[in-house]
Amino acid sequence: MFKCLLVICLMMYAGSVYAQYKLNVVTENFPNFQYLNGEGELVGLAADKVRTVLSKAEIDYHISVQTWTTAYNTAARDSNTCIFSMAKNELRGEKFDWVFPISQFTTSFYALKSSRISIESVEDAKQYKVAVIKDNYSHQFLVKHGFIEGYNLVLINSFERVFELLEARRSFVDMVILSDNQFKFKQQQEPRSAQLEPVLTLKNINTQLYFACNKNMSPHILKKIKLAYKQAE
Repeated sequence: MFKCLLVICLMMYAGSVYAQYKLNVVTENFPNFQYLNGEGELVGLAADKVRTVLSKAEIDYHISVQTWTTAYNTAARDSNTCIFSMAKNELRGEKFDWVFPISQFTTSFYALKSSRISIESVEDAKQYKVAVIKDNYSHQFLVKHGFIEGYNLVLINSFERVFELLEARRSFVDMVILSDNQFKFKQQQEPRSAQLEPVLTLKNINTQLYFACNKNMSPHILKKIKLAYKQAE
């Protein structure tokens, strides 16, 4: 009788713990996959997909929008945190559980048309100063291919003011790396985008964006999310 009561109490306790559970989800402003609109709401195809899956998994969660570096470091450190939209590479591969794919994306070097920059390879780009978001996929890719931070690689926290960066600091930055979807979105929102042009598309780093979680995330939570994704497909 005592054993039965103990089992029941443990089951009730476990149920209470899961009922109070809240998943921490972090992301960045990355149009048009996920971004804050004029009303401060997180919108975009990635945000919609993540909400659909987590709701189907019946998991309580909270999404916060941060700089990419803060979001990435939080997800890498906190066992109760997931992140989106993140590209997979060798450096990140073993640090996270890649729960479900979101979308593919392409990336290009962009420069002011007035600069008349012309390059045919990543090697050609090394003669210029290139701005990238710290700790993002392009940053890690360029370091792997011989770019040097503080020399021809300039680390920034946001591309919110990318046009001002290129216009006002021409001696400091020659090019930026942007997602092509990100640039298309800026074309619709920012008239000055007409001043920019892609000078090299990095076809060799086209990759998949994922919803990923800390490697030490609870297996129970991961299983629920993965099952919900399969059911939502």
